[in-house]
Amino acid sequence: MRKSLLLLSLLLLLGGCQASKPIERSAGLDNTVFMNLWGTFSQCQSSTDLDAMRGIVQQLNQAANIPTSGNEFVLPLPERFNRLVSKPTPRLAVDPIAMATACSLYTGQVALNAGRNDVAADMFLSVIQRHLETEYAYYVNQARLGLAQLSAGPHVSIDPSPKIISD
Repeated sequence: MRKSLLLLSLLLLLGGCQASKPIERSAGLDNTVFMNLWGTFSQCQSSTDLDAMRGIVQQLNQAANIPTSGNEFVLPLPERFNRLVSKPTPRLAVDPIAMATACSLYTGQVALNAGRNDVAADMFLSVIQRHLETEYAYYVNQARLGLAQLSAGPHVSIDPSPKIISD
């Protein structure tokens, strides 16, 4: 009797594990998409062509708007417990929104240094308008500093003492 109860328990355990749905893995952004996104971000950080950089900012902003929700996540629990369990948030190694924002700030700085104040103002204002939440306060502060540099105008220093170069 004891052996048959043990055998029945073992069969139920093995059968129960096989009867449940497998947990689908939600990766948010898969590795290929992430590496393409990282390559685009790297292009932004190494470029000095403002037109190309503005296009990269648009690409990164579009990628940042792609939802990365864990809708496919299924926890193998009885139905009555599912309402008590919240779905986990996806976790990425980097924040695509932060990547897009950092690229916008860098593009604004390059535009400022190139004398393209219109582009610089657009980039800095877009960061401020897009990120009202405190999670991105650092980027908003950097954009405000960029706007302050823009409104201060060019700084020219003239050295009154001539330099004498001797051979």
